[in-house]
Amino acid sequence: MTSIRIVSPGFPETPGGVTDHTARLRRHWKDAGHEVQVLGTRDEEPAAIAARWRDEGAEAVLIQYVPFLYGRRGVSRFPERVARAARELGLHTSLFVHETWVPPTRVPWLVLGPIQKRQLRRLLGAVDGVVTAVPAWAAALGHRAQVVRVGSNLGEPLSQLPTQPPLTAPVVFSPFAAGLEWRWIVAAVEAIGATPPLIVIGADEQEVRDHHVVGRWWRAEWSCRGRLPAEEVLPLLSRAPLVLAPFGDGLTGRRTSAMAAMSAGAQVLSSVGPLFDPLFDDSPVALARTAEEFVERARRIWSDPDSHSHRDERLEWHHAHLEPKTLDARLLDLVAP
Repeated sequence: MTSIRIVSPGFPETPGGVTDHTARLRRHWKDAGHEVQVLGTRDEEPAAIAARWRDEGAEAVLIQYVPFLYGRRGVSRFPERVARAARELGLHTSLFVHETWVPPTRVPWLVLGPIQKRQLRRLLGAVDGVVTAVPAWAAALGHRAQVVRVGSNLGEPLSQLPTQPPLTAPVVFSPFAAGLEWRWIVAAVEAIGATPPLIVIGADEQEVRDHHVVGRWWRAEWSCRGRLPAEEVLPLLSRAPLVLAPFGDGLTGRRTSAMAAMSAGAQVLSSVGPLFDPLFDDSPVALARTAEEFVERARRIWSDPDSHSHRDERLEWHHAHLEPKTLDARLLDLVAP
């Protein structure tokens, strides 16, 4: 048994991808017989934190990293100070980079991006091991960086698929995900012409209407199912004839909404971009490089009567490449070697 500490600010109160990933790691690693505790605050001095961990018999530390987990502007020395303090006391310290730094696409980010970049470089020098879910980032993070995809955070894949008929509209799950190309989605929805035009899972109508991005595209005819529990979302996704998930930077294993749809056997239509993970080149995911190609592929899939019948093949591929327990076991080998 290994005693492990996970640094994940906001856990468990703040929902989101990193929090869900931390909860899954804790569950799977505990099931494997290890002691796992999560540090969800930044209220204590790093030296005191590390000393307490040592006194408790901790042996390994995983720092979950997204810049904005640690400061309102994504700038904080807290993770670096925790890493250095833990490492000095002999704890094997690893860093999971979920995001690196903000790109220079907005005026404030022209300043924040370089600061966050320097911050991450210092943090990389303070840990024993580095992990990321994005192969395109591995080279930038240095030769030590290992790739472990996040996959689905929505719970274990269904042991038995629902027998209800397919849904009658394309689906978007987690509509507020960063980088989701809503212009592509709306164009595909209009080309398909289903009734209702679109099913949105993960937000109610008021939330969609009020959202600063999605609200510009909202239509009253959409069916918004709200924030459903995982035990209801997965069966719905398994009945989706088509899940629309185009991302500006391309599909990667950290896009947990698309990974959840794949875990339910749904046909996913996504995109190729600068961070695209080549794992998906030979996957059952349908891919597009442009908005026009996305619309055409959506129309073609929707009109294919055999699309839903390939669900077992999609589930088999997911099990072979993105099974959450397998991913978490691989990460454990790196965090607690």
